[in-house]
Amino acid sequence: MFCKTGEDVDAQLQKLGGTPVIPIQKCDVDYESDAEAWFAKVIQTLNQEEAATPAALKPLPQTAAKTNTKKVYRGSVLSNLNLNDKGSHKEIYHIELAAEGVGYLPGDSIGVVPENPLAVIQIIIKELGVPGNTSITYKDIDYTLSDFLQKKVAVQYLHERVVKKYAAIVQKEIPENKTDLLNLLQHFPLTGFEQFKEVANILPAQSPRIYTIASSPSAHDGEIHLTVEKDAFIVNGEKKTGLCSGYLSGIGESAEFEFFVQKNKRFKLPAADKDVLLIAPGTGIAAARSFISERDAIGATGKNWLFFGEENFTADFLYQTEIQNWFETGVLTKVSLAFRKDGPEESFIWDKIKQNGKEIYDWIQSGAYLYVSGEKAPMSVEVEKALQQVIATHSGLSAEAAQTYWEQLKEERYSKDVY
Repeated sequence: MFCKTGEDVDAQLQKLGGTPVIPIQKCDVDYESDAEAWFAKVIQTLNQEEAATPAALKPLPQTAAKTNTKKVYRGSVLSNLNLNDKGSHKEIYHIELAAEGVGYLPGDSIGVVPENPLAVIQIIIKELGVPGNTSITYKDIDYTLSDFLQKKVAVQYLHERVVKKYAAIVQKEIPENKTDLLNLLQHFPLTGFEQFKEVANILPAQSPRIYTIASSPSAHDGEIHLTVEKDAFIVNGEKKTGLCSGYLSGIGESAEFEFFVQKNKRFKLPAADKDVLLIAPGTGIAAARSFISERDAIGATGKNWLFFGEENFTADFLYQTEIQNWFETGVLTKVSLAFRKDGPEESFIWDKIKQNGKEIYDWIQSGAYLYVSGEKAPMSVEVEKALQQVIATHSGLSAEAAQTYWEQLKEERYSKDVY
């Protein structure tokens, strides 16, 4: 469903009677040059329509090419610890980076471009039959073949459109399914390295993965912490691991990797005297940990209520010691926990919200800010349903008025960071 949103918007505008100025332009990760050319065509076409005659079209002024303005940092791994205990089928890692001079706020994220597994790259190079230090040019920059394959492009889970282009290069019928470069090379071999240079140009640039920062600049000066779950899934009966989560979970102390900071202006703490209610099951705890650490470090006077949920208390209580210490010292006014596999019936975070409905509504009425972080579906969907039910049940408002109350709350004091 490549660029499906763009296609849907374009189709809807035409359905409503709009006429495209120029055809839709679909872009991949490296969108800048395509986007600039598309906007130039739009302006040129509009200029042409406004001119008295097509011949009166004036040349566009020359402008400097735009560049990616994201500042790239390099962090060194201080520690990498599996937060899950024995008996858990999950692997969630707490990773600490030494990152002096990196500006961020609680609620921000970092983007990491993962490296492809070295073992896979070595097999690909062997298939190509050339040394790893062979030079190759990609987007006007020279790389060694080894660095190019490991650090610059995607070689796993290639999209159907890439497979289609590969088939055109080798002039063979290839099923248009997601697959790996190694699989293509082994089953539909190239004639030589010169032909691989053509293939290199159709490989997508490796895209960054975004992780919410789990630390606070006030509490963890010169460091950035992450909470990363190693993603595991089955494809055609074979167990696979998420590329970036596998890369980060296996990275050792003192190793370095590059990242950039992604600001999140819609997910920020309120004033220090305001109360906050944090709903953060699973790896959503990263954002909550950042918020609570910051509130603790600056001596915020507002109350803090944390909702956390996972599978098992003994194996999956992430940051248990820290949370207990925050509660004992009063940083956390209240903690509500839901470990869904510990009891005779499954208990979810939204069940805890309903059970504490009256008190939650009192907090909301007193001006508390609400934050939800973690999985988008089903978690955030069910949490919002539960919050709406809390308002409907405890506000005494009519159904219509309760819905208006909820909409106003979302606009003024409700934020979410979900994925």
